[in-house]
Amino acid sequence: MVETLRSTIVRVNAVLSGLLEEVRCAVRGEGEFTSEEVRKLKQPVEEMAPIIAQYGELRRTQPDLAGELDLYRATLRELDTTLAQVRKMLLARQASLEAGRAQISAVSQWVDAFRQTR
Repeated sequence: MVETLRSTIVRVNAVLSGLLEEVRCAVRGEGEFTSEEVRKLKQPVEEMAPIIAQYGELRRTQPDLAGELDLYRATLRELDTTLAQVRKMLLARQASLEAGRAQISAVSQWVDAFRQTR
């Protein structure tokens, strides 16, 4: 049971570390982080939920898992911070697109008005 638990935690940590690197690349402008990657995050987090629910007990009764559990928590914290950066980038991009849309709308109205005066 303990080894199965350990292998699950190690595997999930590896998956999350890879996804964290993908998010970091997106923040640096070296890649994209799409809704597909967000979906990929969901599965390992859901898989770890029952394990994390026993976090305190596992640290007490199986201290050899403490390092892997702590790594999981640290990775989640880093993901949270990095995803917040992605969110800010998306909000900035949304604002930029909205400004562009407003400019196109104004130009369109100007063209319509110009055509009417001819």
